[in-house]
Formats: sequence, C-alpha cells, structure tokens
Amino acid sequence: MKFYLIIYNIATMKSLLLAALFSVSCAVSANAAWWLENDYSSGSNGLKKDSFTVFTKVTPRLVAGANAAFYRDTAAYREKMWSFRLPLMYSGDKISVSLKPFIYPLSAETRSGASGGKLYLLTSLDEGGDESYTRLTVSGAWASQKARVLDGAALSRKTFSQASYEVQVEKSYYGQFYFLVSGAAFTKPSGVSNATLVTPAMDQSELANLGTFRQITALPDWTLSAQIARNMRPEFDSHIYAGYSKISFRRTRAANSGVVGLKLGLNERSMLDLAYNLYKEEGAVWKNYYKILLQVFF
Repeated sequence: MKFYLIIYNIATMKSLLLAALFSVSCAVSANAAWWLENDYSSGSNGLKKDSFTVFTKVTPRLVAGANAAFYRDTAAYREKMWSFRLPLMYSGDKISVSLKPFIYPLSAETRSGASGGKLYLLTSLDEGGDESYTRLTVSGAWASQKARVLDGAALSRKTFSQASYEVQVEKSYYGQFYFLVSGAAFTKPSGVSNATLVTPAMDQSELANLGTFRQITALPDWTLSAQIARNMRPEFDSHIYAGYSKISFRRTRAANSGVVGLKLGLNERSMLDLAYNLYKEEGAVWKNYYKILLQVFF
C-alpha cells in the first residue's frame, strides 16, 4: 500500500477535509519533507472557524504534526473556543495507524473544556493495478469534558466521558470515481443530557465524521454519511465531490447536512479546496456554511 497520510479529523472538524479524493486518506507528495494546511470556514450565525496545521515527515513512514484551531459565532459562543492537537501517523505495508490527541483548554467564558484522542486503523481490502481499490477504516475515540449543567434552577459544573466507534469503507474505480459510506455510534454520557448541558466546548467531530463545517457541541447518538467524488484528470488537475450526512442527537431534533466542493491542484506544491455546506436541524431553518482550505508542500 502506498504511503498515505491519514488526516481525516486531524484538525478541528475534518470530515470531508479532503473529500475531493473522497477518503479518509490523502496521498502525500513523496518529495515533501513538511507541509502546511490552513482550513477556514464561515457562515450562518456569524460562524468563524480557523485551523492551522504543520506536518513534518519524521521518517519515510512516520509523520508528526501540530495543530491550533478556534471557532466562534454570534449565538452561544461569542468568544473564541481554542483547541490544540498533536497528530501522529504511521504508514505500514498493510496497515496505517493514526493517533490524534486533542485538548480544549478551559474557557473563562463558557467554563467548559475537554481532552481526549482518536485512533484510526486503515487497511486495504482490495488493491488493483488500475488504481481501483477498496479500503476499510476503523476508528475509536474517547473524550473527557468539563461543562456547566442545569441542576434544577441552578448551574453546576460536571465532568463526564464519551466514546465513539466508526467504520468507513471507500471504493475507487480506476482512480476516476470514488464512493464512501461511513457510520458511527456514540456512547451515552452519564449524568448529562442535551437538555441540561450549557455551552460545552468540544466539537463532536473530534470523535467521528459528522459531515458539516459548523461546530456540533450537542451530544450525538449516531451518524451516517455517504460521499461521492469525480477525478477530472488528466484534462484538469481537480476533483469535484458531494456528500450527505444524517446526524441523530440524543433526545433532541436530528439534523441533515449536505456538502459540495471542488478541489484544485494549483501547482505541484499547493492545493486549494473550496466547498459549501447546507445544514438543517429538523423543524429549524436552513444554515449555510462555506470553506476554503489551502495546503502547501515544501
């Protein structure tokens, strides 16, 4: 199996980060010793999200990175909610492994914070010589959160834990068409609910693919996603892609999310990803979000 950098969900919310290749992995330039990535999103409710990551190739098979990110909006999160990650990725002949620890420092504004990590295992089920393949990714994630909760008419602080389990299958046909389906289930935290939690800090996309550019801080129950992408090479160095996700939350309204985008190779050392996300909670109005992601290899 070629050297693949597993960067799905490495920064803040990276489901669909490289959906132009429509997978949880991205082929990294063999000559790149290190590279930078900036992922910026904006949209409804004054959302502003920015994520900056630097990666370095420690050995031919080992990649390490450092990431800093924040989000804010004009609703419940008016102050910047910062988070940090230290992804580590190893690519073997049969299996690739990625570990992504993360932390949300305690916010003075929301009185909430979180820490945890995610472990990925990527393997090839079928690798053809014509760029066709089938790949399987299995991941598990865990997190500990501190947040305010409603206790009757009063506010108190509580620490609680979460975990998630996710499976993704990606199929490529001749390196031209890509299809991916994924599903994730979340454990039920003890002693808290969406009705009692007040402005928790952690974006739930740390734990699994949610298929939206906005932060999701409500507690999910499960999520299902389907994605498709088309490689426009050799005529154009680009990919077009689209995806749909269904998010079921615990004892509150579910949500639907759709994404379309275009990934462009600007030159041999840089790539640009432009995308649009339409998001709707059942019974609520549609929300619009936009993303621009730039990668530069050195």
